[in-house]
Amino acid sequence: MKKYYNFETMYISLRDELRSYLKDNNIYYELSKADRYYHFEILTDAAGAQKINNFIDSVSITEVV
Repeated sequence: MKKYYNFETMYISLRDELRSYLKDNNIYYELSKADRYYHFEILTDAAGAQKINNFIDSVSITEVV
């Protein structure tokens, strides 16, 4: 069952990469801007949400501890 998932970022590069990923995978989304943040509403199922999270993790800046 599909539902809306939310994601926000202030990074233009991450916004663009996620938007490309969603378009390439035919995933419906809505994008809006609020102040400095870009807000995604993404319509997908739980498996799709996990794939999107994995994609975001792969392109995000992370700190190695």
